[in-house]
Amino acid sequence: MALPSNYRWIVVGNLAIRNRANVPHYAPDFAIGDLIAAINDRIARGDVHREYSKNSRLMWCENFEDGDVFYRLILQVGDKNVTGVSFLHFETKETRDIEKEEEEGGHYAAHILIKKAADPHGRHLILIEKVPGVYLSSVKDHLTWVCKNALYEKEAQDDDGEIKRFRPVFDIDGHQSRTIREALRTGTLQDIEFIGHEENHEDGLDEDPIVEEVVHEARWEIKKRVSDDQAQTIFGRVGGFLDRFRGGADDTQIFVRIKAANGQIKRTEVHHNGDEILEQAFVQNEIVNEFDPPLTQRYAAFRQDMIQKMVDVANNVGG
Repeated sequence: MALPSNYRWIVVGNLAIRNRANVPHYAPDFAIGDLIAAINDRIARGDVHREYSKNSRLMWCENFEDGDVFYRLILQVGDKNVTGVSFLHFETKETRDIEKEEEEGGHYAAHILIKKAADPHGRHLILIEKVPGVYLSSVKDHLTWVCKNALYEKEAQDDDGEIKRFRPVFDIDGHQSRTIREALRTGTLQDIEFIGHEENHEDGLDEDPIVEEVVHEARWEIKKRVSDDQAQTIFGRVGGFLDRFRGGADDTQIFVRIKAANGQIKRTEVHHNGDEILEQAFVQNEIVNEFDPPLTQRYAAFRQDMIQKMVDVANNVGG
């Protein structure tokens, strides 16, 4: 997948580092410093590459900087499951194809910023440059792998004096930005999408039943500016529709898309709570642009202009 050279999307999240659920009272705590120590040690030892997806993908981090406010990383990803590329010459209209060799794959890179100071809930703001293979859950998986080594475990004595070992757990959730009500005051309500999931069980062996997932979809297309009263009326009808849509709200996802004044379309999942839908929030995604020289698909070193634009996004979190 080719990337645009003039802009990137930045997803804003919250990173939490914690113990596993139901750990005993003597379990040691984990903090951001434990993660940073593990990253630096892996870089120093050259043990940075993680293979996954049946060894068709590779993710690693060799670039790390300790800034005044943010830790800075470049996360690299390689993906064998891509095709070659084709380029069209806009004057001659001729096409140039570049084939991919069997052991080659797409190579992408993303800047990541992690705020050093935690918020009152112990979470660290994290900003991720979105490229193929790099997003909230994949970053969480990689940080989990980084610390999944006996070198980075902590020890503690249990109540009987025996040594027990522990490793951290990572959670990354999208940072909530403006509410739907606030976004609608300056934007256009594009549509509301309903996706229902159910399992169709067929007779099979008792120990090996055959299960087929069935997906049902519906969409309300609106594409208009709506007032607060109109929005309340529209979302007030969601509950009645869900009762008729494949068994109600329990197995149905609801997505809302709103087009902002700058043309950006944001999509977020909402939960049906009557009028409270308008008070639910989007996960914050922001666009950064105006790069000179143009952006590349991968980075060998940090781009200070990208870092500064991401810092600017961080300074305006919640907008």
